[in-house]
Amino acid sequence: MATAPFAAARASQHAQLIRQVHAGKTWLKLDDDTYRAALAAHSNGKRSSKACSVTELLAVMERFHASGYPRPGATAGKRVVLTPAQKKMWALWQTLHTAGRVQDRTMKGLLAWIKGQTENGVEVLSFLTPAQEVTIVESLKAWVKRDA
Repeated sequence: MATAPFAAARASQHAQLIRQVHAGKTWLKLDDDTYRAALAAHSNGKRSSKACSVTELLAVMERFHASGYPRPGATAGKRVVLTPAQKKMWALWQTLHTAGRVQDRTMKGLLAWIKGQTENGVEVLSFLTPAQEVTIVESLKAWVKRDA
């Protein structure tokens, strides 16, 4: 019966990871659809954290950390590295602010606008699909062009 302690430890780790995933969901302010899509993307299509293995939950946590959810012991306010498409969105957003078309020039303002533009209400840049990134960039370009 040497496996009983191992199974208990694994179950405890699984429960702890589920709590961490739910804390990350709350911290990142993910709606249910976005959260379940993130789970499915990193767990072979599973849409429930309880159905995920420890390895899959660890992959979800890595995704959340890449999206800005701080690691335990990490310093608060650490900047998230933007992809080239995300940098383009930011630059276009700043251009619109300079032109007086946008009042809130902060990342929070850009994210609020993106949430309204996406079908699933994405609130974190790293959860945008490549197709959504292209659509957002093109929409911002068209907005800048309209006002030029």
